Amino acid sequence: VSCDCTAYYNDTIFDIPQDASNSISDWIVGLLLAVSSSLFIGASFIIKKLSLIRLLSQGERAGDGGHGYLSDWMWWAGLTCMAVGEAANFAAYAFVPALLVTPLGALSVVVTAVLASRFLGDNLNLIGKISCLICLLGSTVTVIHAPKERSVDTLDELETLLGTPEWIAYSVLIVVVSLSLCFLVVPRVYKNNLLLIYLLVCAMVGSI
Repeated sequence: VSCDCTAYYNDTIFDIPQDASNSISDWIVGLLLAVSSSLFIGASFIIKKLSLIRLLSQGERAGDGGHGYLSDWMWWAGLTCMAVGEAANFAAYAFVPALLVTPLGALSVVVTAVLASRFLGDNLNLIGKISCLICLLGSTVTVIHAPKERSVDTLDELETLLGTPEWIAYSVLIVVVSLSLCFLVVPRVYKNNLLLIYLLVCAMVGSI
């Protein structure tokens, strides 16, 4: 019995399903958007900091109420860079699950630390280097082993999920705690430069 082996292999073994091909393409696009987002956001902090340092050399300090940075092109360049990064981060959610995009945001910390050491003269000590390495390893492990997330395909399904008691209770709790920290705790610790409060508020609001 004769058979066309070439046709058999082309039609079966090497035939990649269209859905699988699209899934891989979406995964690559989402990953590139998430990584580029971290690069833009990390660089934006350095650009804006350089702008503030330049204004400080001219005798104007933003922390004392000065708003000269609003007329500085470098500060606006940094703000634009951040806007591009946030837009890329938002777009990444359309291609890959949030479980993959969110941890990659930690790469912006690594980018900021490296650029600060290069352009701002900050000393990246051993603990800082170990922290950057942990961020890189954590992001890598997440990308490789991220579990599948439930997808929401319709607005009706999204509306149903947003109306669950668990989500409503969590959202109300986050809003109440965040507002309490902003209006009750922050005014008392503002002059102490206690960054933990600001990080806590950002993390809680971002979790929504």
